[in-house]
Amino acid sequence: MKHHKRIAVLVEGEWGARPSKTLTGMLRYRSQDVVTVIESSYAGQDAAQVLGVDAPHPIPVVADLEAAMRHEPDALLLADEPVGSAIDPFWHRQVLAALGRGLDVISGLHYQLAQDKEAVAAAAGTGAHIWDVRRPPQELYFTDFTAEGRPVVNYRPHRSGTRTVLAVGTDCSSGKMTTMLELAGEATARGLAPGFVATGQVGMMISGGGVAVDTVMADFVNSVVEHHVFHTAQEHDLVLVEGQGAVNHPRYSAVTLGLLHGARPDALILCHELGRTSVGLLPQHPLPSLERAIEINHQAAQWVWPEDGCRVVGISVMSHRLCDDEARTAIDRIEQETGLPTTDVLRYGANRLLDAALAVPVA
Repeated sequence: MKHHKRIAVLVEGEWGARPSKTLTGMLRYRSQDVVTVIESSYAGQDAAQVLGVDAPHPIPVVADLEAAMRHEPDALLLADEPVGSAIDPFWHRQVLAALGRGLDVISGLHYQLAQDKEAVAAAAGTGAHIWDVRRPPQELYFTDFTAEGRPVVNYRPHRSGTRTVLAVGTDCSSGKMTTMLELAGEATARGLAPGFVATGQVGMMISGGGVAVDTVMADFVNSVVEHHVFHTAQEHDLVLVEGQGAVNHPRYSAVTLGLLHGARPDALILCHELGRTSVGLLPQHPLPSLERAIEINHQAAQWVWPEDGCRVVGISVMSHRLCDDEARTAIDRIEQETGLPTTDVLRYGANRLLDAALAVPVA
């Protein structure tokens, strides 16, 4: 996907009080490659201005695909995030129309467009390509066998001198991807060459690589994550792994735990949204205190590597619900209570969190 430089983002019906996280991520980190956004309710406006995102050029919002074609896109990116595996009939029609016009289609849905007969036929007619970001990595499910017929199961240590940092959270959508991308940007600005391991569809769309761990067969989550982190550490001294879910989340804890054990991080950054008191969509399930969240993540890491001492070294908060004075007061209080550097990476930068990560001893 990195070769696409003129992307139209379809977000119809997904731009509410809190716009699509896919759209926000693309405009924040790949705005130079986005030429238009399709959302009839905001047609005529500049998407970057509406979202308060810096962009190198205006990003006009248009009403439909026909209007988007005037901006000569080379791909249509679906910024839809439904729960479950389905595609809205309207969105399906847009996909077929885009493929019929020769646009590549980039989808983060669980629904596999590459297995949709109509989409495949439309793509074949124009030579367009379909990229299902959430394609299960079945090639990584293969297990080698010894001459004696025993399966080869390795857990490879990371290259000496490298640091792996994983974002964990108190809930879903608590800033884990953003924190890692901001850390990567800060590290790059300091002359370092960090490696970012995307583990969700939006991170993959931004970076062009990684794996969507929520598509991986349960038995293979740890080994697939280990594969990506190991190979990234072969090329980068600092590996920043995007987190998913939360170990305290009743629905998504399995993915979080697989990431934690598969990545085998040297350090953790805990991510939390200020003002949120319960798990998203589960108001009856309260969030743990930050102290408890730190404790359970420490314990979960130590279940398999009690000697490694992987610790939370910093806290990344989302403070958009608060004014600046309120945010700074909350951050000061968290630092006093936890003894850990705390910041909102979008408001105040990621330098303190990067300092904390780089201070972790390496083998």
